[in-house]
Amino acid sequence: MSESLKQKFKGAGYVLFCLFVLFQFYIFLRMYWIASCVIPTYSMSPTLFRGDYICVSLQIPGRRVFMTDSLHEDRLIVHRKKGIRSIKRNDVVVFNFPYSESKRRMKLSMKTFYCKRCVAIPGTTYCWQWNNREHSIYLPQKGDVMAIDSINYKHYHKCIEYETGQNLKLESGSVYLNDSIVNEYRFLHDYYFMQGDHTSDSYDSRFWGLLPDDFILGVGQFIWFSKDVKTNKIRWERIFKKL
Repeated sequence: MSESLKQKFKGAGYVLFCLFVLFQFYIFLRMYWIASCVIPTYSMSPTLFRGDYICVSLQIPGRRVFMTDSLHEDRLIVHRKKGIRSIKRNDVVVFNFPYSESKRRMKLSMKTFYCKRCVAIPGTTYCWQWNNREHSIYLPQKGDVMAIDSINYKHYHKCIEYETGQNLKLESGSVYLNDSIVNEYRFLHDYYFMQGDHTSDSYDSRFWGLLPDDFILGVGQFIWFSKDVKTNKIRWERIFKKL
């Protein structure tokens, strides 16, 4: 084999090795550090437009590790690794939509992801105006013990059913968890209130309720690519815009 041919093989091998290392680094980042999400609607405008691609940090809330519930095989158990910090108010959050399989009961499913702004965090009360009426709700944090009456049943029955996997019902002024009367309940998760920036055109916590911490994927950091879905033109001015 000639010396020039040896050099070509050596150069090709070096390029392939570099590509392999880059690919492994990309896989590592996607598994442990970042995710990518495309915005399908204008519910977060003017912050995010349809056709924006955002980089999502998995390490801010901590990466999720999934296990199957031994008692309920169709239910996932989430263990979250230690993160950089907790979710803060005004974070742009990407999460699994809790009602992608049923409007009646929350279930963790990888089918549908939403991107909204966190407007209220656990342990606080959020107030908002909707349909010319004032609304407010307390967001439970892990360990909170709350009296379960007819009013709290209305606010939290889906949260309790998600945590217990049991049916909660209100009959004759009493609340039953399966067949047992419940007077108080200790919450097992932190809950968040998510809302789109385009409040008049956003399907968010005002409609479907509170979001458990298990469902959070990560926090949006910046737009890494953007394309107008109508014209197919790249929106260069939006690339690397910080969220």
